[in-house]
Amino acid sequence: MTTREQYSSRDNKIQSTTLQGEEKTDYAGIDELWANEIFLSNYNVDIVNKLSKFSDKNSEVLEFGAGLGTLAKIWHSVKNNKPECLEIDSSLQGILLDRDFICYKNLKEINKTFDIVYTSNVLEHIEDDVSVLKQLNTKIKVNGFLAIYVPAFMFLYNQIDSSVGHYRRYEKVELIKKLLEANFTIKECYYVDSIGLFAWLSVRLRGYGDNNKLGSGNSLKIYDKFIYPLSALLDRLGLKYLFGKNLLVIAQKH
Repeated sequence: MTTREQYSSRDNKIQSTTLQGEEKTDYAGIDELWANEIFLSNYNVDIVNKLSKFSDKNSEVLEFGAGLGTLAKIWHSVKNNKPECLEIDSSLQGILLDRDFICYKNLKEINKTFDIVYTSNVLEHIEDDVSVLKQLNTKIKVNGFLAIYVPAFMFLYNQIDSSVGHYRRYEKVELIKKLLEANFTIKECYYVDSIGLFAWLSVRLRGYGDNNKLGSGNSLKIYDKFIYPLSALLDRLGLKYLFGKNLLVIAQKH
C-alpha cells in the first residue's frame, strides 16, 4: 500500500497512463494524491469550503471518489460532519478504512440517500460521465445537492492529464448540459484558480519532465502558500466568471 512516507522518500514522477473503469479499478495517480495532501493544505481547505456551502453538521454526506480521504478529513474538521466515502481502488479503500471512514466500493452497495454528494477531480476519469451523474441523482434526497469540482478547458489538456487517466477536461456549457440531462438544476457554476490556468498552460506548452520543476514538492508548497491565495482573491474579484484551472458546480435535485 502506498503511504505518505513512501511518497515523501521518492521523486514525484508521472506514471504511465491508466484509465479506470469497472474492470480496471487501479488508480494511476496515487503519488499525486499524496503530494496534494502533503503540500496543498490551504488549497484543499478552500475547495472543501466551496463544496460544502449547502451542508451543515446534520447533513448526510457522501464523497464520490474519495481517494485518500484528504477532503473528507477536512470536511469532518470544518463542518463537524463526517462524510461517508465511495472509492473503487482497492489500495485507497484500505487507506480510507484505516482512517476510519465508511467506504463503499461502488454505487450499487449504497442503499440510502444523502443530503449532499460531492466529488473532486473524479468525473474526468469516467468515460460515460452522464450515466454516473444519473446514478448519483438516485442517491441524493429530493432538494439535496451534488457538488462537483473538475478540471476546466480542454485546451489545457496535457501530459499530466493523460498520465493519470483523464478522458477530458470540462467546458462549462458541456458540464451544465450533462447535469441538466441527469435531472439536476444548477445553483452555482464558476471557475476556480485563475492563476492556475496559466501554470497548467505552461505545462501544456513546455511539457512536464525532469527539467520542469512544476509539480515538485517545493513548487507545490510555494503555490499553496503564496500563489493560490492571490489566485483565490482574483477569483473573488470576478475572474471566476471568466476563466480558471478548474470548474466548480453545485446542482440540486428536485
